[in-house]
Amino acid sequence: MYVEEELLGGIKELLENENLYSLYERAYKKYKHYFDTTNYIVLNIYQFNDHGAIHVLLTTRRALEVLKILKKFGIETTAEKLDKSIEWSKFIVAFGALFHDIGNMIHRDNHYQFSVLLAEPIIYELVKEFEKEDWLLLKALTLNAIYTHDEAVPCTTIEGSCVKIADGCDMEEGRSRLAYKKDKVDIHAVSALAIDKVEIKEGDQEAPILVEAWMKHLAGVFQVDEILTKKVKSSLLSGKVRIRIHAGDEILEKVV
Repeated sequence: MYVEEELLGGIKELLENENLYSLYERAYKKYKHYFDTTNYIVLNIYQFNDHGAIHVLLTTRRALEVLKILKKFGIETTAEKLDKSIEWSKFIVAFGALFHDIGNMIHRDNHYQFSVLLAEPIIYELVKEFEKEDWLLLKALTLNAIYTHDEAVPCTTIEGSCVKIADGCDMEEGRSRLAYKKDKVDIHAVSALAIDKVEIKEGDQEAPILVEAWMKHLAGVFQVDEILTKKVKSSLLSGKVRIRIHAGDEILEKVV
């Protein structure tokens, strides 16, 4: 469904910064074994689905899409509130998304904490290359975006909220964030296979972010409520996201 080269191309276009994209691409390739190992453990020990390279690239692209829409509607990012540039926000979103799930290598429970632990020395090197003066603040904000991607942790930044919502959108057929066992048939399994496509689009003044999901049947609504809705509600963008569901001839929507 998704191809590495195409996802990287989309990320490059959204970053609109050759130096930042070069840093991102180098980091992705250098630490790809982290994503591959994470995925191997997730698939073979936890028996969940994809948490590897495609997931982190897809999450990065979608998080940058959310950021771009927010800026179009004049919403100030946390970095901007701290008198930093939008390039800071792009850095935080891109690298927060890239390394948000590597903690699964250690354990699924509290994996967001382990992700921060493993990512800290990597982020340290990256921020030192990108920001010569206020690098510690940039490091802190990036690790914050990693830590708050889980629905159990309330977001404190706009950038972290972008990562969280993007992560929650990875719920298309076979890609669900919701854990289910391969040999068990229940609402988790049925709903995880129900969603055909998810897209992030520009909304309106009431809800700038529009997430559209196309599904085979309404069992997929369970997936949306258990993953995406919970993530939106624990983000700073709660009330600014409209979810529109297409199931056959039926269209359901709500602002979350």
